[in-house]
Amino acid sequence: MINFRDLDFLVESLRKVDNGKNHILITGNIKVGKSTLLKAFIKKHYQNSKIDGIMTELVITDKFRIELFRYGTKERFIIGERESEMKFFDDVFLKKSYEFMDDFKDNDILVFDEIGNKEGHLKEYCKKLLSLFENNRIFAVLKKSGNPIIDNLDKLEDFVIFDLDKFYE
Repeated sequence: MINFRDLDFLVESLRKVDNGKNHILITGNIKVGKSTLLKAFIKKHYQNSKIDGIMTELVITDKFRIELFRYGTKERFIIGERESEMKFFDDVFLKKSYEFMDDFKDNDILVFDEIGNKEGHLKEYCKKLLSLFENNRIFAVLKKSGNPIIDNLDKLEDFVIFDLDKFYE
């Protein structure tokens, strides 16, 4: 996990590759601090920007749950739950994600935390997600493997991949 001093260093390192227009894609291993870095970066350098997006978060109660919510809001939707094995609720994920995407208007930045291998089998969703890169500036946390964005980097323009693993080698 990132300690506070490391976080300041990483925020400033990320700022150095931010040209004010490019997409910023943060990747790295599980629990390396991708989401923490994204939140700290936005707080320090983009707190006055109009931001929207789709967030996911692992919540541990008596079970493991994955919750979906819109950036800056409190209402949450369960999109995955583990009992004996993880079950994903694609219908809820797609319905709410499309509702959010259809409502994105006049934003400086769209944030996606996190885009992972879950979306890989949802082809229409991947196409819609990739289309958002054409007319929006995107900040995203990405899983490294089986990822629809990483698999389609050749279609994107003006982006930087900030790989946290490189800072811990």
